[in-house]
Amino acid sequence: MRKTASEKHFDEIAREYDFYKSKNYFYYNNLKKLLGSLIPKNRKVFEVGCGTGELLNHLRPKYGYGYDISQKMISISKSKFRISNLTFSTSWPKEKFDYIFMSDVIEHLDDPKETLRKISGLMDRKSVFVCTMANPAWEPVLMIAEKLDLKMPEGPHKRVAFNDLRLTVNDLGMKIIKHDYKLLVPIGIPFITDLANKYFERYFKKLSFIEYFVAIKV
Repeated sequence: MRKTASEKHFDEIAREYDFYKSKNYFYYNNLKKLLGSLIPKNRKVFEVGCGTGELLNHLRPKYGYGYDISQKMISISKSKFRISNLTFSTSWPKEKFDYIFMSDVIEHLDDPKETLRKISGLMDRKSVFVCTMANPAWEPVLMIAEKLDLKMPEGPHKRVAFNDLRLTVNDLGMKIIKHDYKLLVPIGIPFITDLANKYFERYFKKLSFIEYFVAIKV
């Protein structure tokens, strides 16, 4: 089967994936904190677009299943986390999960609605779905940062507006119970970052870097 453009891209950057994450550690550390506040430990968790497995492992699930379209990403995940409660695969799972999440993935999907439909099929009335993404308002800044080699190459992508996602989620039998923004300044700048995120983020929420929502099955 011929690889998609996104699959080719993530295969190509798989070896450098963790390097770029460490390069932008401030953002990724805060992303881990956010996910940890939304997804309790010791639950059955499915990650869509798991990359090299860092986020899923960080959540300390009772059982974790990481899916990715990139075979090279999955190979790295398996070599990094040789533990019995984590499974990494390029195949979609079939069982239900307590929590399902994807971070910085929705913009890379060829068919977001189809992926969300498949996610809905793995949920029951007690399941929770968490989706985080870069705020589309930051797209020009991200493109400049990429050209300066300050961030991971984005590859094929299209930012999706929350209102469009909300309509799709509703159509698929899910209900969004929380929509919010986090991290006004996503890089560590002495004094400025702490000041902005602690005192000014509440006033400029919609300009924060991370946009996310939480949904349940209805």
